[in-house]
Amino acid sequence: MDASMMGASELALELGARVRRERLRQNMTQRTLAERAGVSRLTVTRMEANGEAALLTNFLSVLVALRRAGDLESLLAPRVAETIEQFVGEQTVRQRGSR
Repeated sequence: MDASMMGASELALELGARVRRERLRQNMTQRTLAERAGVSRLTVTRMEANGEAALLTNFLSVLVALRRAGDLESLLAPRVAETIEQFVGEQTVRQRGSR
């Protein structure tokens, strides 16, 4: 999967499919996952079906219930500077974006 070539809807579908695969890999029902995540079974069903129905907090709750929240670590990790300009540019912490 090349996420950089996907739109938001396609990414949501892919994430929903991955949640389903992981749930099945762990031999878990949608009801069990929903109970562990503190969401409704319908939320899990919709998340797996089209991904777009999921609020971010519900998606994160499902990741925690699947014990996969650690997978977000690489997403949230600071980018590694590949050039000296990138390294120097990361020394300042921006307070807001440019206009």
